[in-house]
Amino acid sequence: MPPEDELIKWYQEDYWERYQHEQIGTARENIYVHALTWLRALAPHPGTLVDVGCGAGSLLALCPQWGWKGIGFDPSSAAVAHAQTRGLDVSRQSWPPCSLADETVDAVMFINVLDHLRAPFAALTEAWRVLRPGGLLYIRVPNGPVHARLISLLSLIGLGHLAVIHLYAFGRTALGHHLPRLGFALVALRTAPPSQGDAYGHVGSLGAPLRRSLRSMNYLAHHLLAGLGLDRMAWGLSLEVMARKTARDRKG
Repeated sequence: MPPEDELIKWYQEDYWERYQHEQIGTARENIYVHALTWLRALAPHPGTLVDVGCGAGSLLALCPQWGWKGIGFDPSSAAVAHAQTRGLDVSRQSWPPCSLADETVDAVMFINVLDHLRAPFAALTEAWRVLRPGGLLYIRVPNGPVHARLISLLSLIGLGHLAVIHLYAFGRTALGHHLPRLGFALVALRTAPPSQGDAYGHVGSLGAPLRRSLRSMNYLAHHLLAGLGLDRMAWGLSLEVMARKTARDRKG
């Protein structure tokens, strides 16, 4: 685990400097629409949605079209300032702790965020606290076991950096164990659809052709697996989870 002061600087300053294209572009718009569509199916009367690690607020900007009141939190002052210029309700604040009162929101989102957090289980506990009973939790993360295998394979040709491992690497087994322990009932845990574009394509050109090939293969694989109902096997590069707040398992 990197030193805490190093992590704070990275996410407050350096992450925006290097990856702002990821946060302000449209490469991931289909992911946000997909998540909001799923939420609407489960919560036909939307209320307040919290986006943890909201960046420049691309998800929040879509919320009004789907009936949600969106609130965002992010540690980066530059990302928050950008979001606020768009009229979005975003605060510069790490998670946890959160300034929201108990049982005051209807959905909490962790989109490509949970595996970056130094204390992911404390973050989920905070989500449980602010969610109303029956409230929804959506998580999207890289599929840790798959990326761990990819690192081994791609490292043989000097391209191990194309796989994604952050502070933590979550897989189907880990998510299926910890979410019920923390007070969430699983609705579904499955392979997540890939983004419509490559948010990181501008970061260096080494391995770009292979990166494009992997993305095309990922898109085709997800389309095939989802069509056959095999996305629930969670074999893909990214995982998504939808869960509801329930009582905590005191035995966990």
